[in-house]
Amino acid sequence: MFVNLNAQEMQKYLNDTRELVTKGSYEEALQRTIWFHENALAKEPAMKGVRLSFALSDWKSLGEVYPPALKALTDIRDSKSLQIINSGESKELFADVRAINRTLGENTKTVTLFESVVEKNPQTAKSYWHYAKDDLFEAKRYDIIKKFIGNPMIEYSVLVENRQRDLSMAEKMKKNESMLKSHAENTFVEKSLQLIQFAMISDDKKTAKEIQQAALNVVFDYRLRDAIQN
Repeated sequence: MFVNLNAQEMQKYLNDTRELVTKGSYEEALQRTIWFHENALAKEPAMKGVRLSFALSDWKSLGEVYPPALKALTDIRDSKSLQIINSGESKELFADVRAINRTLGENTKTVTLFESVVEKNPQTAKSYWHYAKDDLFEAKRYDIIKKFIGNPMIEYSVLVENRQRDLSMAEKMKKNESMLKSHAENTFVEKSLQLIQFAMISDDKKTAKEIQQAALNVVFDYRLRDAIQN
């Protein structure tokens, strides 16, 4: 039925699905939502970001008025989690599970899943680090982080690159440019603070100070200034 849809047509598909929800056609909207999650990337790879952000947010909203939709979402999450534990082969599956957990406010489940992979196959867990690290930092699971982080300064350089990318993207979004730039700066500061705290807990005050000073040179923020007590 849906063949060779481009990004614009896929976006219309999502908009039409939202319209079904407003009309109360919940089951039809759910089936369309599941189809999008399972087929969007095969039809249009450019929908990768939308699939794991806006589309999941819409799914959660549908679940709030139509419980079977929430059950379908958690069932898919649990099925993919089991696949990861049993096979441990797909970074894409882990990214899906992590995004669903974030959408549902169940970030700790990502940490638990990552722990399971670490226990079963530490080598495979390395390929999931990129997707799990934010949740691990938020949970302050330094015992796990220290096994995978490597050089904190390299992680800091990633934050600098992400900040620049997000600021460049914000400049293209004139309508919400100020809000998006503020979000990018705050994200940079918060993640820099996580690295500083990790370095301090690891008794590496030298690296903590290096990250603090480097971050302050990028953006002055009192949280960074006061991050290390002399």
